[in-house]
Amino acid sequence: MFQALLLASAVILQDPKPAAKTVEERLQELDQKLASLEKKQKTLADENAAMEKQIVDRKAQVEKMARVQADMMITPYAKAAQISEQQTADLKEMWYGWLMEDDRSKVKEPGRWVAREAVFKSKLTPEQLALVTRKIRDDQVQNTKASLSMFSRSAKLSPEKSAALEKAALGKISFPEGIVLAWAHPQEMANAWGQALMALESSLSELSATLTEEEVQALRKTLDQWKPRQR
Repeated sequence: MFQALLLASAVILQDPKPAAKTVEERLQELDQKLASLEKKQKTLADENAAMEKQIVDRKAQVEKMARVQADMMITPYAKAAQISEQQTADLKEMWYGWLMEDDRSKVKEPGRWVAREAVFKSKLTPEQLALVTRKIRDDQVQNTKASLSMFSRSAKLSPEKSAALEKAALGKISFPEGIVLAWAHPQEMANAWGQALMALESSLSELSATLTEEEVQALRKTLDQWKPRQR
């Protein structure tokens, strides 16, 4: 009898089973889930659209910059070498293709620009090639003169002393011949700045009769600031 009472009490104390949901309630839950899924799908679609736009915008920007750089690289030399309009357009298109290839490639090949320089040279006549290499060398000389002028201005040298310093330093610098594409000669291009510094420093003692001690010290101070730091 006692056990029967305990069993009855346990049954009474149990939580009542939830009432079964109506069809309308289940449809409402389904609608809510569908709405949530549609919202997530729209969010993902918006994010994908934004990413695709970024990709398209970047591609357009890269193409634009490649066109600009191709024009900047080819036009000065085309004028110097008297290259025809069609030949100039072809060279620009070739340069543009190289830049786009580099953008797509994730691996930098050291010999890539060496091969490209050979291709570039093959597109020019011997007369055009001579004019282009002369133009590039003249540009290197002018760039070096600009660097030397910067040092002269830092020491507040007079035009006459600046000219003497420039003449002495330029006489110690050897400019490479036959370069058409600077990218094919990274070491020579990197050495140009170092040569200018060394030539300028070695010229100071030769100009001791021309420059004052204050001017020499000012130049040495500026040179020290531009020298590569030892690690």
